[in-house]
Amino acid sequence: MTRMKWLIAAIIGVLVVVGGAGTAYASYYSDKALPTASVGGHNVNAMNRDELVAWINDQASQVSIDIDVDGTPSKASLADLGVTVDAQASADQVLASSDSVWERFVGLFKRSDYPLVSSTDKKTFNAYMASLVKSVGEAPKSATVSVDEQGAFVVTPGVPGIAIDAQPLNDAVATALQTLSSQAISVSPSTQDPIVSDKQAQKVADAATALVAHSVTISDGIKDYTAETVDRAAWVALPGVDDVEGTPSIDPEAVQAWVDKTAEATNVAPTPAINNVDGAGNVLAESMPGKEGEAVNNSAQVGADVVAALNAGTDYSGSFDYDKVPPPTETRPVMAGYEAYPYAMHEGEKWIDINLTTNRLTAYEGQTVVHDPIAVNHGAPGHETVTGTYHIYLKYEKQDMGCTPEWPYCAKDVPWVSYFTGSYAIHGAPWVRQFGLGSVGGSHGCVNLPVAEAHYVFSWADSGTAVVTHY
Repeated sequence: MTRMKWLIAAIIGVLVVVGGAGTAYASYYSDKALPTASVGGHNVNAMNRDELVAWINDQASQVSIDIDVDGTPSKASLADLGVTVDAQASADQVLASSDSVWERFVGLFKRSDYPLVSSTDKKTFNAYMASLVKSVGEAPKSATVSVDEQGAFVVTPGVPGIAIDAQPLNDAVATALQTLSSQAISVSPSTQDPIVSDKQAQKVADAATALVAHSVTISDGIKDYTAETVDRAAWVALPGVDDVEGTPSIDPEAVQAWVDKTAEATNVAPTPAINNVDGAGNVLAESMPGKEGEAVNNSAQVGADVVAALNAGTDYSGSFDYDKVPPPTETRPVMAGYEAYPYAMHEGEKWIDINLTTNRLTAYEGQTVVHDPIAVNHGAPGHETVTGTYHIYLKYEKQDMGCTPEWPYCAKDVPWVSYFTGSYAIHGAPWVRQFGLGSVGGSHGCVNLPVAEAHYVFSWADSGTAVVTHY
């Protein structure tokens, strides 16, 4: 044991002998700063925790740094510089010595100056330094790389500017925290070159160009989709401003966004099936057949493969795969009185009635005739027109019919063709002199109309429009 420790022990022994006084002292300082405790050089004797916290906060709020930049004055608080003083942690640090009876007695003779517990937000500090520079001039601007409207990587040259050394201000903050007192400094700006030079930026631009120089093409099985130069340029993540060591890289999220957008454009939404139902929900007629849709199922894999190809410096050619999407089914209530018609229609529904006995075609919307009945010819004996309820599924403005070995005829440029099932169609027949004869001199099964009337049906009827053929 050192001589000083022997002396302290001896004095404490005397206090213990004195008895009451020692006990009172030890009890009083059990939750207070010891007599010789100080913070930032300021004695805090006998302050409890709440008093210490309040005092530290008050003192810290009064501390400021006066800064002279070549005659331009500025004043900054600790908060302005991003410095936060943790008064509660600082107080706990001071009071930790009061936890031990031995330390309380030692505290009569041992001086302790406790540092403040603090932290600094570098972003706020750097922003203040930038404002100092702004007060006397412009900071240097690094050369940067950007993408122009054509997808080329171009360099914006750097510009020299004013810089201020931050170390004197850092030192002043450290002293202010150590002493809990305001400080004053003087600094002089200097001219500084850009952090990133034009040459360094051009190197980044060249690397970025090379990174997406290869082609990227995706097929949907029918059409190819090739990423344009502007598309590929958007896939490059460029280094941040003032990042000297940074290099360009492929951004997987940007690539995936383009792939997903392209996939979405190739998806085919299903066409709802529409059924006409009675009051009990029974299906009386299929108004509109549903049609399956298609949805890409490998977009994520394609995106990953594109990224891998670009990083490997190779072209990419791939294709989308699809899942079938079943059509939803909707219902429409049939119109009252539908029993008087060959078809159970819903309100406003387009449908075509072809009566093979009267040799007439009638266009309806609901139960309203929207065009005068049209005289038609239909399938000749042995080539009778089919009967039933069908739907228009394919249309041509003109088409060669027959004209292949399996057909015994060839009709060129048949106009306004609307197929309703298999090879059976409603179409114009410019070679026919008289209509309304039915099967007499009839067709190979199609329903023949005057050209103008066939044009009307072609234009009026939608894909999916019901066609009812009957005797």
